[in-house]
Order: sequence, then structure tokens, then C-alpha cells
Amino acid sequence: MKKITVVGLPPGESGGLSPQVLSLVKKGRPLYLRTGKHPLAFCLRRKGVPFRTFDHLSKPSGETRTVCRSIACSLVRSAARYGEVFYLVPGDPLAGEGVVKQLRRLAPARGAALTIFSSPLVLEPVLAVLKPDLREGITVLEASSLAQGGEPGGRPLLILHLDSRSAAARVKSFLLDYYPPEAKVTVIRGAGKPKMQVWRMPLDQLDREFRYDRTTVLYVPPSPWYALGDLVRIMSRLRSEKGCPWDRAQSHESLRPYLVEEAYEVIDAIDRRDWASLQEELGDLLLQVVFHSQIAREEGRFTLSQVIHGICEKLIRRHPHVFGPGEELTVQQVLQKWEQIKAAEKGEQAGEAAAAARLPACLPALIRARKCQQRAAEVGFDWPDLEGAMEKLKEELSELEDAYRQGFSGSIEEELGDLLFAVVNVARFLRVDPELALSRALSKFNERFRYIEQQVLESGRPFSSFSLDQLDRWWEEAKTRTKKS
Repeated sequence: MKKITVVGLPPGESGGLSPQVLSLVKKGRPLYLRTGKHPLAFCLRRKGVPFRTFDHLSKPSGETRTVCRSIACSLVRSAARYGEVFYLVPGDPLAGEGVVKQLRRLAPARGAALTIFSSPLVLEPVLAVLKPDLREGITVLEASSLAQGGEPGGRPLLILHLDSRSAAARVKSFLLDYYPPEAKVTVIRGAGKPKMQVWRMPLDQLDREFRYDRTTVLYVPPSPWYALGDLVRIMSRLRSEKGCPWDRAQSHESLRPYLVEEAYEVIDAIDRRDWASLQEELGDLLLQVVFHSQIAREEGRFTLSQVIHGICEKLIRRHPHVFGPGEELTVQQVLQKWEQIKAAEKGEQAGEAAAAARLPACLPALIRARKCQQRAAEVGFDWPDLEGAMEKLKEELSELEDAYRQGFSGSIEEELGDLLFAVVNVARFLRVDPELALSRALSKFNERFRYIEQQVLESGRPFSSFSLDQLDRWWEEAKTRTKKS
């Protein structure tokens, strides 16, 4: 029977190991240590007990999950060869040890029994120093697998095995997404040992001039920043019986204009390159997502968690070149792959799906026209080149002029619509977003017209007292000033 026994090591040499574990180690079976830098390694060397370590795999440049899987595979192969092996790891193997997570998946699949001996003595001296408020619990993670744990949430964090400055830099980089740089953290090295060291410092100084080893532990209190879960709870309260009358009165339909407005305000902030406004507007847009999800939850339709789960599944499913076997693709190939997968999900041919898919009627007309033309082009209904689209544009302009000259008032709107549709087609061939182009033209017009308004205001006379020629001269001045700037 193949067996892998994992043993958690306390801070000291051997005194903290239970008699049961000591008897297992003395069986003479192959012995592996996660690192040779633990005090027990020096003790074993003095006693002549042979062992191997995985220090050669723990390189800062190595990818964490790959390293943990390599160690787990080595242990499984060794168990297959020798029957039984022991793996000794600093800290509690049940508290975020990445190799143990891999072993739990690999060992049963390879027919190996996995036994884990926890070491409660590891966390006790740390908690004795920190004395944290544990009413809300505490999250224990390994430094090498911190990013895999997702959002830290509202609990304090205990991060084990902060064994190098590069590991500290990675942990700092991850935490700065959820904590302010000045947030105070506590570093403990050698907890439970006579020469235990404790430092308290701002988070952004975590990787500055400090000696780390496998006994180093980082304590991070709950973040002072609100998180997504807080936003969900706030919205739930606003919609409750004791909440806000206006929020309670809203529905999916009543919120439609706000959703559109917030999306356009995000676009406006991007166009102005106003990053402070962009942060605020993205928050307003996120609020709309949470608001709609809260209403749907109350109606028993779906929850925000299901929304997040659905989009994550879709992104993974439609990016097999990223989340599956490695495959180098161009941007165009990625788009084609996306449409193929999307069509397969709907049980259609890629081209048929693109042409037949219904476009939302509420889309702005220019965006809707571009998407409609693109989908028709994907099934072959398109001009062969730009020249055909340009000739069609001239034809539509001529038909609009004819309708105007001949007084066909009923046809003018129709011909104008055809002309705009042809303009969008030309924009598509030129790879220009017509919505964005028109938006920028409008901004340019407003800027130049404001210059005219300023000149009129400074003159102290009304607009009507100036001829069109005079106003046009100011327009040209504004145009020149804009080009120079």
C-alpha cells in the first residue's frame, strides 16, 4: 500500500513533535523536508538521520503552483517506489500549505493513502503575541498561494512562510489592491523560540531590508476599505423595510435610464482622461450591477454570486488559449475563436449565429448600425472593398438631394437615414468607431462654439447684432487655436 504521511513542524527542533510522530519518522522510510532551513533539519543532521529537501525548487522566479505540483508529484513517485514516505513541513499543513492541497488531489488519483498530522503548536505562539479579536474568525494562508485565495474579505489574515524578500514583495503587491499603503502589519519571525522577533510596520515597507525565513509569519488586520461584500450589504439594507423609500420603489425598468447614463459617464471620463472621475464613475456603474442583482435576488431569479460565477465561467470557456493548452493566437484569431465557441454554445454555425443574433433595440442607432453591418459581413453580404462603400455613400447623398429639391418631404427622413447608414458602413471599412467619431466631433464643435460665445460676451452686445461672417471669423480663429494647441 502506497502511503504519504505529512507532518507539521513546530518552531523548535524535536521537542514539539508528538511521540507518535517521532516513532513514525524513526521507521527509516524516505524522509523529505519542505526546507533545510528549519531548526529540525539541523537536529536531524546531528543525529545522522538522512533526509532530502525541496529548497532547490523554491526559487523566487518559479511559478508557485508549478513548484507545489512538482513537489507533490515527487512525493507520489517516491511513495510508488518505496511504499511509504514522510513529508515534514514548517507550520500547520492544514493552514494554507500549497503542496498539501496538491497532494489531496494527486494522492487518491495515484492510489496513495494520505495522512496528515497537524501541529497546533505552530499557531499558538503567534496568536499569543498578536492577541487578535477572533470573533469574526481569521484566515490562514501560505505566502506562496496568497493570490489563489481570492479577495481577502473582512477577516484578519495570517500569512505563513514569508521566506524571502521576493515573497514579501509579491505579498505586498497583492495586498495593496485591498489595503492602503500606510496600513499597519505585524511581522513575526521564530514564533515560540527564545529569540523570537516582532516588527510592526506600514504595508508598503514590508519588503524593505528585512531577514525572512520559513518561520516568518505576517499578520494583517481587516482592511479599512469597503469591499464588494460591503456594497452588497449596503444595497440590501437600502432595499429593506427600514431602508430608503426611493431605493425600495425601484425596479429593473425604472433603473434603465440610470444604467445608460452611468455607462456614458464612464466613457466621458475615459475620453477626458480624468482618472479620478473614472474611479468614481466606475463605482456608480458597479452600483447599478449590484442594484439589479439585489432586485433579482428578491424576486428569486438570480443573485450577484451567480452573475459573477456566470461571467467567470464564460471567460474561461471562451479563452481556451489562456486557460487550456498554450496556443499563440493573433487578435483576429482570438475574435474568430470567440465567435466559434459562442456559436457552438448556441448550437449554430458561427456565421449563422452572427447574422441571426438579435441586436438590442435600445442600443444607440450608430452602434446598432455598425453591429448589424458587421454581422451581415460575416456571412458574406458586404462590399468587396472600401470603393463600393464610398460609391454607395455618394449615391445616398444624391438621393437625399433629389428628395429635398423635389419637395418629397415624406422621403427626406428615409433618405437621410440611408445616408447615415452608408456613413457607418464607410466608417466600418476605415476601422473607425462612428459613435466615437461623432462624439469627438461634437466635443470639437462645443469647444469652438464656446470661443464664439466668449467673444460675444466680452463685446457686451447680443448675438443678433453680429453678422454670420463675423461669427464665422471667430469660428476660424477658434479652429486655428485648437490646431496649435
